[in-house]
Amino acid sequence: MTRAWTVRPALPADEERQAFLFNTCFAKHKDARTFRWKYRDNPDGPAIGRVACAADGTVVGGYSYVPRRFRRDGRPLLLMQASDAMTLPEWQGQGIFTGLDDVVCAEAGRQGVSWAFAYSGRLSLKGFLRNGWRLIGHAQEWRLAFRGRPLATRAGRLAPAVRALAPALDVWLGWRARRALGGAGSSAQVERLERFDASADELNLAAAPAQGLYGERGSAWLNWRYVDTPSRRQEAFALRADGRLRGWLVAEFCAGHAFLVDHLVRDEHARATLLAAFAAAARERGAEEASALLCAQHPAVPALEALGFRARRSRPREFRDMFPFIVRPCRPDSPPEDLTLARWHLADGDRDAEHLSA
Repeated sequence: MTRAWTVRPALPADEERQAFLFNTCFAKHKDARTFRWKYRDNPDGPAIGRVACAADGTVVGGYSYVPRRFRRDGRPLLLMQASDAMTLPEWQGQGIFTGLDDVVCAEAGRQGVSWAFAYSGRLSLKGFLRNGWRLIGHAQEWRLAFRGRPLATRAGRLAPAVRALAPALDVWLGWRARRALGGAGSSAQVERLERFDASADELNLAAAPAQGLYGERGSAWLNWRYVDTPSRRQEAFALRADGRLRGWLVAEFCAGHAFLVDHLVRDEHARATLLAAFAAAARERGAEEASALLCAQHPAVPALEALGFRARRSRPREFRDMFPFIVRPCRPDSPPEDLTLARWHLADGDRDAEHLSA
């Protein structure tokens, strides 16, 4: 470290500066609303946020842990999600990320939190792993292509040949999708859901797994996470039968891509119906591809495969075909058995991003 900096708690007045740091570090276009939503409006509690300041008080870095209510083997607990490790380029290499991570982790431990978790980004993974974080596995991208162009972008040296075959691929992929989906997911079964209500709270209690670590999906969290976001990019859908909510699904449709963000169901029939409706909606809206980021042991995988979704099996590339899931113990008594990815029940919506599209 060659330049002096100090640490203080992040304040509401810092949100404009946090947006500037975020946009500078990640080439995005966010404003203060995103950070007010993420750090202060979360129904699971306010973030543990810290900023790094230059000698004149200018904020040059920031980092936060965002609380998330979980159940561990059926018992409630609070964990923390690492979010927005940001340092201005001219201040990188001064120990700001590792210093803020240590400070925030220690505060989480003092509050009784056992684990921090994150889907790591490409730029920060090595720094995380050098600073006490553990890589416990990867979530895979399961993809269903409706057009040939997405295949060409991932074809590497074969891309020119794939592009040349794109018209024929479009015809074949369209035929395959129609054959796999048929009349699945009709609008008579699945309806648009404007807001989550008490029926989602009941489903959260009924459908939560009895073993492992499961992020609570009650109505307050769901509305905050997927409905009341600054971007409003995500849509929720419900499946009802006999007056009961059988399941819900959140999706994002943007720029020719359809993302399966999250879902929760009462039984496998409801899962198959909702996933088929998602895939059918993606095709009907003209998406070139639909995707779902899930761990291989997720119960949705067989239903997705039945619809034609596939994960890359041969030489998958990190940050394109699979994404690292990492954890850091905040206390010395953090249960070591939780260092097994199979104990974590995860969805794409468990990332810290406001939305999944670029």
